[in-house]
Amino acid sequence: MKPWRQVGLLAKREFLERARSKPFIITMTLLAVAILAIGPAVNLLSGGEGKATKIGLIGMEPPGIEQELHAQAVLFDMVIEVDRFPTRSGAENALAEGEVAVVLVDGSEIVFHTESSSQLTALIHGAVDTTVKTEALSELGLSEGEIAAVVEPIPMEVTALEEQNVQDEAKRGAAFAGAILLYISIIMFGQFVAMGTVEEKQNRVVEVILSRVRPWQILVGKVVGIGVLGLLQLAIFAGAAYISAQLADLPDIDVAAIGLPIIASVFFWFILGYTFYAFLYAAVGSTVSRQEDLQGAIMIPIVLIMPGYLLAIFAAENPEAVLPTVASWLPPWAPFVMPVRMAAGVAQPWEIAVAIVGTVLGAIALVWIGARVYSGALLRTGGKVKLREAWRAAAE
Repeated sequence: MKPWRQVGLLAKREFLERARSKPFIITMTLLAVAILAIGPAVNLLSGGEGKATKIGLIGMEPPGIEQELHAQAVLFDMVIEVDRFPTRSGAENALAEGEVAVVLVDGSEIVFHTESSSQLTALIHGAVDTTVKTEALSELGLSEGEIAAVVEPIPMEVTALEEQNVQDEAKRGAAFAGAILLYISIIMFGQFVAMGTVEEKQNRVVEVILSRVRPWQILVGKVVGIGVLGLLQLAIFAGAAYISAQLADLPDIDVAAIGLPIIASVFFWFILGYTFYAFLYAAVGSTVSRQEDLQGAIMIPIVLIMPGYLLAIFAAENPEAVLPTVASWLPPWAPFVMPVRMAAGVAQPWEIAVAIVGTVLGAIALVWIGARVYSGALLRTGGKVKLREAWRAAAE
């Protein structure tokens, strides 16, 4: 049988063995459901888009106050409803119960339950001021046009030196979420590779397999099979996240424009990052023969991965800083940091090229190094095998 045909069969075996695992299925299902629930939860906690703010009225009202309140609300980009109360105690009870946000008493007193709102205060004050002036000017005999010319607010143009781009902020946040997902996925599936290696050594299955195939074929088949499973899980999570974002009904944000590029980026960098680390996980996993000893061995890749997560947090806050910029070029951390800098729009094309080429070359180097250590340590049971001993054993 051709070597790569054997690699394919080994990859299929690894994929099916992990995919059929009940803990994996349960964990993946719970996480997908949790991601799907985020969108509706955001809507629930925000109280729904466009919810009206209720204003209570009691006592004597300035003529036309309700119409003017609605007119002022338009200026404040708010939606309001007006409720009237026969007694002050009833209005205060409504305030305490949260049925209304504020109460206007006799057209001269604004009452809040706890903390006052400067926006609502300005809105009500503007409405009362306009209605009182309108009535006074009407009594002086001015026409409606003349009254409107006097009380109509002077238009003011509001500009900003730098416009905030909601889409860019959302892209950066989505890329950071993707970096976290990458961090979790690479650790999870890298550990699957290491655990699978130890299990095969412990139950001596690897000795049977080695009678038919070479060590590098086992290594590549294991990495490819578990990697495909990782891509499947990422696809499920990404789909759940996309649906959840749609359900969240985010204002001024085109979820499709943000989600699809970020999802593609996460997949691309997962392939590079997983390939880089999976062979390292397999190499260190082959140096031990018991699951009890594995936690100490896999600290080597975790020590390399952890800074990538921290640097992604730094990049989300300040993507142009020197530290995340340099880290985004280096193979161990490029899969976590570069997507965030790309989403922020600060990564230059040459930087992206350096990150991709560096990560690919680093992965190729780890394939060779990992395969040699794997070959030298695979059949050695008992205590922990030192990396140097495994390296020398492979040459014998």
